[in-house]
Amino acid sequence: MSDTIRTETQPATPAAPSLSANANAAVLWMLLAVFGVGTVEYLVAGVLPDIASDVKVSDATAGLLVTVYAVTVMIGGPLLTIVTTRVPRTPLIIGSMAVFVVGTLGTALANSFPLLVVFRIVTALPHATFFALCLVLATSLVPPEFQGRVIARVSLGLNLATVLGVPLGTLIGGQFGWRTSFVVVAVFQTLATVGLVAVTRRAPARPAGSISAELTVFTRPSVWAALTLTALAQAALFVVFTYIAPFLRDYTGFSADTVTVLLFVFGIGSVVGNQLGGHFADRSIDRTLLIALGALAVSLGLLAAFGSSTWFTAPWLFVLGAAGFSIIPPLASKLITSASEAPNLAATVNIAGFQLANAAGAWIGSLTLSAGGSLVSLPTVGAALALAAVLALVVGTRRSRAVGGGN
Repeated sequence: MSDTIRTETQPATPAAPSLSANANAAVLWMLLAVFGVGTVEYLVAGVLPDIASDVKVSDATAGLLVTVYAVTVMIGGPLLTIVTTRVPRTPLIIGSMAVFVVGTLGTALANSFPLLVVFRIVTALPHATFFALCLVLATSLVPPEFQGRVIARVSLGLNLATVLGVPLGTLIGGQFGWRTSFVVVAVFQTLATVGLVAVTRRAPARPAGSISAELTVFTRPSVWAALTLTALAQAALFVVFTYIAPFLRDYTGFSADTVTVLLFVFGIGSVVGNQLGGHFADRSIDRTLLIALGALAVSLGLLAAFGSSTWFTAPWLFVLGAAGFSIIPPLASKLITSASEAPNLAATVNIAGFQLANAAGAWIGSLTLSAGGSLVSLPTVGAALALAAVLALVVGTRRSRAVGGGN
C-alpha cells in the first residue's frame, strides 16, 4: 500500500472524483463499519415489540432505548472526540470499536430493562467519534466540490442498515430471538474493524488540533443554526420510525412477516434518497435541503391521512425513506462547511445533532402515546416538525444572504 491514499498525480476531471484503489477500499470498509454501527442503532425499532415483551415493559417504554442511545451519542460523542483529539487513527478505531462490540454483546445478554439501558449507553459512547473519523477521512480523499457525494458514500452504510441490517436483524430475531440479532452484528463489526484497520493503517495521519481550537466551533451562530435544522428534520422522521413496527402492525394491519418486507422497502427508498441528496448537495446545499424537507413534510402528512390503507402505505414507505434520508448529505455538508477549521469535532457535532433529533423524536413519540395519543398521530406530529425545519431553513437562508453569506 502506498503512503498516500489520495491520488495526487492524476489530472482531475470535472465529471467525477479521482480515487485510487486504496481510497476506494478505504471508503468501502468505512461504509461496512458504519453499516454495523447503524444496524445496532436502528435494530431496536425492528424488534421493539419483542424486547418489550421479553423484559416486560410497554412499547412506549422500550422505545426509550432509542432515546438513551441518542442522548449518549449527543453528549458523549463530542466529549470523547475532544478527549481523543491527539490519539492516532488506528488505536482510536480499534479502541472505539472494542467498546462498541462489548456494548452490543452486553445488550444481547441483558436480562432486565435497566441492564439494557446500561449496555445501550456503552454501545452508543463511541458512535459519533467513530463515524466522524470516517467522514473526515473520506472527505479528505476528494476535492471540496465532491464533498456531498463522498459523505453520501460513507453514510450509505446507514441506509444499508435500514435496507438490510434492520430487516435481516428483525428476521433473525423472529426466528432465533432478538438477542441473536445483536450477537450477529457484534461478530460482523469485529470483522469490519479488522478490514478497516488493514486498509487505513498507512494513510496520512490525521491532524492533531488543540482542544481550544476545536471548541471554537461552538461560538459560531451558523453552527448552531445548522444543528437546529438537523434536530428538527431528523426528529420529524424519528417520531414515526421509532414506532414503525407497531404502526404497521397494529394500525395499518400488516402481519409481522410483512413488516419485515416493508422495512426493506423503506430502506431501499433511503438508499435512493441519500445518493440523490449527496449528488444535488454539491450543486446547492440550501436548495437541496428545501426540496428534501418539503418532501418529508408532505410524505408524513399523507401517511397520517392514508396510513390505514395497506395499498397506500406499502409503496409510500419507499417515498418516506427517500425523503427522510435525502437530508443527511446536505445537512452534513452544511455543518462541516460552517466549522471547516475543526473538522473532527464538526463532524461529531453533526452526528450529535442527528442523535439529538433521534432522541427528541423517540421521546416526543413516547409522550404522545403515553398521553393517550394514537399511532396515527405520530406522522402528524412528524409533519409539523418537518414544516418547522422548512421555516427555519428559509429564515436562516434569508439572514445569511442579507449579510453576504448565502450558499
